[in-house]
Amino acid sequence: MKSLSLALLLVVLCSCSTQNLKITKGDVRTVPTYEGTSHFIFWGIGQEKLINPHEVCGDKAVAQVATRTSFLNGLLGGLTWGIYSPRDYVIYCE
Repeated sequence: MKSLSLALLLVVLCSCSTQNLKITKGDVRTVPTYEGTSHFIFWGIGQEKLINPHEVCGDKAVAQVATRTSFLNGLLGGLTWGIYSPRDYVIYCE
């Protein structure tokens, strides 16, 4: 019973989230130009990952930037109690 309760607690705590910053007015293509994962430790306290979307897109305009915590990222953070907390990001160029 304790194992089931712990598993249920981990599933509840491992939520997904997405933040989108749409820069252009038109439609954004569905295939990202650049994507990756940022790896944070100890809940990401005092840490940051800087990526310049203008360098990624080059001569093209930046259309959208998104960051997300997938279920797997949340599960890894939950299983390690936040000691390891990955986060995905994508950049779309016009």
